[in-house]
Amino acid sequence: MLLVISTPLLSFNINAAIGSVTEQKGIASITRNKANIEVKKNVGVDSNDLVQTGNGVVGISFEDDTQVRVTENSKLVIDDFVYDSKNKSAGKLGLKVAMGTVRYASGNIAHNNPSKVAINTPTATIAVRGTAFSMTVDEIGQSMIILLPNKDGSVGEIEVQTAMGSVVLNQAFQATMTTSNETRPLRPVLLMLNESAINNMLIVRPPKEITQKAIENINKSGSALEFNALDQNALDVKVFKDVFAEFNELGINELDVNLLTNALDNYMLAAFTVGYNAITQIYIFDKGTYWQVTRNVKQNFTALVNKDRGYMINLTQDAYTIQLQNQDSTTNTLTIKQIGK
Repeated sequence: MLLVISTPLLSFNINAAIGSVTEQKGIASITRNKANIEVKKNVGVDSNDLVQTGNGVVGISFEDDTQVRVTENSKLVIDDFVYDSKNKSAGKLGLKVAMGTVRYASGNIAHNNPSKVAINTPTATIAVRGTAFSMTVDEIGQSMIILLPNKDGSVGEIEVQTAMGSVVLNQAFQATMTTSNETRPLRPVLLMLNESAINNMLIVRPPKEITQKAIENINKSGSALEFNALDQNALDVKVFKDVFAEFNELGINELDVNLLTNALDNYMLAAFTVGYNAITQIYIFDKGTYWQVTRNVKQNFTALVNKDRGYMINLTQDAYTIQLQNQDSTTNTLTIKQIGK
């Protein structure tokens, strides 16, 4: 008698990796299905991988020749990747920068079908038209996007989008910033720096050229809403706030300002979030049963808003208007007018 024993086939993932590690320095990890993958050169990467760095750097080359470099203390999620070299128009790529600084250089998917490339940060979507750029994201999702020249020296174009509008970057080292998906990206500023200066230090302080350009624009515009740049020490200014510090009235700093704000619109719908908004220069404090809204520009004001009621807060200063809404449904309106001195 012939005894036949049937055993189930072991299942292996035989799908080819969508890319591989081309550079590895220092501390880094790849998380895949809750498992940690050792990071070293030539290790494959797959969709849904989380790439994290400590004091390290990871370079990745995708199958379509897209190049990504994850710098120190950064997080990148590979949302999706599909590519067939025989049918280049069918590919798609999705990446999300959650924290830190990541540089991106377009591959075949972006060149052949840019609408199929989705690059996101917590506060912005970048529409790629075949080029290189960097993204720096702080702890609360505020993002600085800088257009970079390609390897051959040419310069492409990207569109930085939020729910409230978009801006186009088409010059090398043009930059914009997004603080919330509910506010427009800042109008582009041309930075005088080189690629080696683009790192997580942009979270802490802007380049000196941004400081000088902001001072020049403010002096020319004479806007009553803007801060007095002559009173500022450029080395003391922080673009992004440390959200791990306790946030209370003692944290109010007269030097707080967003130096990329060189040409704000006359109207802005701002997000209602606890903390400091460097664009509107408004502080919002959690006081248990109510919110405290404070702004100290030219004239000071403080308003207490009940958490259980919906408020639309209209703040005006000269021709500039900011609107804050603390709930989806509002039945109360609070109008505040600050007069410049």
